[in-house]
Amino acid sequence: MKIKKITFQGWKNCIELTHGEFRIVVTTEIGPRIVGAFLGKKGENLLYLDKKLLGTSNQKVWTNYGGHRIWHAPEDSVRSYCPDTRRVVVAELRDGGISFMAPREELTGIVKTINVYPEGDNSFRIEHQIRNEGLWDIEAAAWGITQLLPGGTAILPQNHGPEGLLPNRSVNFWPYAKPDDSRFVFGNEFVLVKQTAKGAPTKIGLNSGEGWCAYINKNTAFIKQFEYFDENEYPDLGSSVEVYTEGGYLELETLGPLAILEPGDEVTHSEYWTAAEVEQIPLNNDEDVIRMLGIETDDGCCDDDCCCHDHAEEKAAAKKAAKSSKKDAKASKKADSKAAAKADGAKKASEKAPAKKAPAKKAPAKKAAKKAK
Repeated sequence: MKIKKITFQGWKNCIELTHGEFRIVVTTEIGPRIVGAFLGKKGENLLYLDKKLLGTSNQKVWTNYGGHRIWHAPEDSVRSYCPDTRRVVVAELRDGGISFMAPREELTGIVKTINVYPEGDNSFRIEHQIRNEGLWDIEAAAWGITQLLPGGTAILPQNHGPEGLLPNRSVNFWPYAKPDDSRFVFGNEFVLVKQTAKGAPTKIGLNSGEGWCAYINKNTAFIKQFEYFDENEYPDLGSSVEVYTEGGYLELETLGPLAILEPGDEVTHSEYWTAAEVEQIPLNNDEDVIRMLGIETDDGCCDDDCCCHDHAEEKAAAKKAAKSSKKDAKASKKADSKAAAKADGAKKASEKAPAKKAPAKKAPAKKAAKKAK
């Protein structure tokens, strides 16, 4: 991974990170926020930025600059909108990553951090970390929100699995969303959300356990992968992936499970970012998505040429290990419920199986460790 300090769109001291053909830019004057994502040397920025706010900082209220940000779910009209307009602390990590840590939020006591690591070929691991530095317990989930340029289509995979007597998938609509909105396309394999210039605000969420989502704009696919913890509770009626869109942009969002964070605890939610060139065709149904991304859907997995394939094997191994250890995990919860609720924060999808819920807790958490510089 190549690291370079640059001025970007008026923000000084930005950090540009290049890994293969994929390049991202993180501002240090606000955030933490990723303000640039580029495929190839001449590719356009995949991220939406508000042109009126370029290069600005130190606003006293929450400001929607655009780009990619970390929030803590569930959304709250006060807690979620704490300003992230001040300078962040940048540190190099021992294992090759770069850390961008915001100042402590005065209202919530939460510290938000984004860690960036090179991953595979042309990919980055984006860790979203929230730490409770307040005086009392809080319940929250780490939440990665990416604002993308208008004119594209979001792809949200639906759950797959053996036939059974109980439901295994849900679609959640926000109060201002209309299920008959023409921007929604509901297939058997995917839910598509089209971004249009004149659309009113709308939002949808899925309890997708497939571990990825994507946004296709022109001939570029922007893909997020994540680890799904099927034994844990997620915010927003179980949503692990969400899409919000209005006239100027679309937000592609993934969420980690809810966690009870005692003072000093932290939780991490990781996304794996990849961008790839794809055939430029209209996306109107499942077949169009399968053709564009090269997905084989019989077993819910991808073939070797699929552009969301990079971490499929790692996630499959993690799920297999989780199932084989399910009985042991339940026994350990009775002996020590708090220890069973802790998790490593998904350092790598291949390094651990999903953590299980403790009876009195709703999600994995861990004690905060000091960052290594």
